[in-house]
Amino acid sequence: MSSKPSEADVPPVPICSSPPCYAAEFPGYFGEGAERVNPVLIDGLNALLEAERAGAKVLAILRDGLDARSPERGLLERLQKDEGANAVLLYKTIRRLGGIASHDTGAFVQKTLAVDGLAARLAFLNKGQAWVVRKIDQVLPEVEDEAARAMLVEMRVSHLDNIAACEALLAMG
Repeated sequence: MSSKPSEADVPPVPICSSPPCYAAEFPGYFGEGAERVNPVLIDGLNALLEAERAGAKVLAILRDGLDARSPERGLLERLQKDEGANAVLLYKTIRRLGGIASHDTGAFVQKTLAVDGLAARLAFLNKGQAWVVRKIDQVLPEVEDEAARAMLVEMRVSHLDNIAACEALLAMG
């Protein structure tokens, strides 16, 4: 007598067509929602992202060129951290809104470093900060997402504060 069970005694193994579907936990995985991406908004946010990256980089270069005890260094450190944090927020916002975030850095670094002297560079930096404020004003009407709108409004205020801080530093001579 054989100890091997016959095919009739073995229950059939169920054939699964797919694992449990968790698609609802990954919005956009199957392409849904792509029609809601606003390309004008994403382009504007990417322009801001590239500008913030450039600002963070140029501020790090300017900061690192100063003596550690220099009063200007503390301000540049604060501004650099602000620009870097803004870049991270913009990157995450673009991704959350379904866009593709740019990995480029704006040309502002080279333009700023082409200017001679710290005071002239800070004045030029302020022009860049003012450009960001204008760009935010241009992008805001496209923003329907409340979190993105709040982030941009806060970024705008911080740039105005940073412009005032640089102007005060420049006025001190």
